[in-house]
Amino acid sequence: MHEHQHDRRIAANRAFIESLDQLQNILAQERQTPESESLLSNINLLEEAAADLDAFFSEQDIQAGEGLDEES
Repeated sequence: MHEHQHDRRIAANRAFIESLDQLQNILAQERQTPESESLLSNINLLEEAAADLDAFFSEQDIQAGEGLDEES
């Protein structure tokens, strides 16, 4: 079950990043204004946050797996 949750998190993370990429591409096609540049900057921050979350959850999964090995 733990592996299933991990797979679901990975799939959700990929879908989220893909949606952000699509949004960024759409916005890049529009005329650049100070407001849209700010929005693109915010999107980049969201992408970085998603990557940080993915790294965090991966680390938690590794630590949880190590904890299971120690109990055996």
